[in-house]
This record gives sequence, C-alpha cells and structure tokens, in this order.
Amino acid sequence: MKKLALVTLLAMLYAVTGYSQTAKSGINALAFLKIGVGGKQVSLGSAATTLTGDPNQMFWNPAGIVDEPTDFSASVSYSDWLLGLKQEAGALTYNLSDIGTLGVGFITFGVSGIPADRDVLPASLSSLQIDQQTSSTYDYNDMAIVLSFARHVSDVLSLGVNVKYLHETIDDMSAGAFAVDIGSDYRVTDFWSVGAKLSNLGSDIKYYDISSPIPLTFSVGTSLHNNFSDALSGALYFDVVQPQDLSQLYYTGIDLNVIKMVDFRFGYKFNYSDTKDAGTSLRAPIETSIEGFSAGLGANVNLADYGLRFDYTFTQMHLLSDVHRFTLSFNWGK
Repeated sequence: MKKLALVTLLAMLYAVTGYSQTAKSGINALAFLKIGVGGKQVSLGSAATTLTGDPNQMFWNPAGIVDEPTDFSASVSYSDWLLGLKQEAGALTYNLSDIGTLGVGFITFGVSGIPADRDVLPASLSSLQIDQQTSSTYDYNDMAIVLSFARHVSDVLSLGVNVKYLHETIDDMSAGAFAVDIGSDYRVTDFWSVGAKLSNLGSDIKYYDISSPIPLTFSVGTSLHNNFSDALSGALYFDVVQPQDLSQLYYTGIDLNVIKMVDFRFGYKFNYSDTKDAGTSLRAPIETSIEGFSAGLGANVNLADYGLRFDYTFTQMHLLSDVHRFTLSFNWGK
C-alpha cells in the first residue's frame, strides 16, 4: 500500500510538471475560488497541500482534516479584500475515530452597492429589454457550501473528498454549479510528507447562453518538519500548482513555532507574483498579478480539553491596498 501510494503521487507530480503551458487566462468563472481561505494557509504562500491539523484544510486539501488532534474543531475567517470586496468563511470538523472525519464549511464573497450603469432601450423596443431592474445600484455575491469527508487508508496515507455547491448572484441574475475536490496526503517519514489534490472538478456555470468553466486546479506538494529544540520547531512547505487558466505556479512557505504557543510564517508565490505578460505591438508588458509576499502570526492557547488559536496574515498588493486576513479557531475533546 505504501509503495502504491508513493508511486501514484510521483506519477501525479510528473503529470503536473509536464502539463502544457498553453493555458488561457480569463477563461474561468467563479474566480473567488482562487482566493485562499484561512490565515495560516495564506501566510505560507498558499503552499498548503500537505498542511494538517486545521479545519480550513477542507478548502485546500480535504485529506488534511483527518489529522485533527481533537474531536471537534471550528474556525471562522474574515478578509477585507480589494475594492470593498469581503470574504467570510467558516469550517466545522468532527472526528469519528476509525470511521473518518466529517466536515462542513462555507465561503461567501462579494460587495454591495455597486453603481449601476444600465442601458435602457426606447419604449418601442421595450419587449427586447433584458435588464428589467431600475435601481441605481446592484450587488454581487458568491457562495460555496462544502461537505467534506476524509479518513486514514493506512497508517501513513489519508484520502479526502469534498462535494461543493457553488452559487453566484449579480444584480437579479443568478447561476449555480456543483463540484468535487479529491485529495491525498502521504507521510513518507516522521518529518517528510507529500500530497496531491484536484480542486473544482465540476459543471460549468451558465449565464444566458454562455457557459464558463470553474477554476479547475491540480496541485502536488511536500513539506519537511523539524524540532530544533524543545522550544523551537519549524516546517518548510512547497507546492507545484497547475491552474486551468495560468502557467505553472510554485508556492513556498516557512513556519517557525516558538514554545508551542507562537507561530511566525512567511510565504511567496513564484511565477505568479510580479509576473508580466508578453505585451503587444500597442502596449508594453503589464503585470498579470498584483500580489506579493505574505507574512503571518499565529497565537495558540492549549488547555486540558480545548484549544484556541488566532491567526493573522498580511498580503502585499502592488498598486492597490494590502490585504489583511483574520482567523479564529477553536477545538475541544480528547
């Protein structure tokens, strides 16, 4: 079983590193699914494929929720995103021992009060008017509802799956889609893990007669862990990510834990941040992303039957305002 799992993960790694680089940007709908959830994960540069012990892993690699150290875990996250957009998320997981771990979560993303610039046809053509709304503003909202399940297949291999319902509302128009995520995590040694995930495999979302795919993404990752002393431990995370609409990306992050109470985290996305396109005959190359480095701080309080953790993440944004994320997590049992 161990050899089979390792061979499978290496084959997936070969597949993603050999993926065609002809991806076309801008083809995906529901772009909010590309925005990371959870202060801990984002502070590591989104290199979260092999992260475990956090209910927010259902949004990254569902196999990671099976290693929750307690019976019940809950987490809420908030981010004041760019241009007034707000992201809110919540996750619950329950450990059913040998059966596995169940989880449920949600993500909301959007903004209200957008000024409406409506085209109104003359009265003689009113029957052809598509936009029937008359308000001076409109709202945009995205939502994802996630059901997650993961379990240990062996002592070193865990598998997980998500079933997701996705919904988007723009003014008085709305559309929905279903998707699944599949993930794995394999502990090669006590200090080395590898993992893989396929996210957002599902139906297109359709407005009028136009269908657009949701952001299908495949990732493989690895992490190394080390206890330097009783008071200091650290981990290095590295992911190779192939989105459907971008070239191959490389995420990396570092986590340093002091006396099991405070975490200092840093992350960066290579081939993503500060990357420019080829330009055209009419314009110079422009940046395809405005995101820079991430840094975060985590504080842990662990008592006999429960624990509390607060995570804060800062993400640098060129040209626009920097982004701040906040996550509060609680667990109890065992």
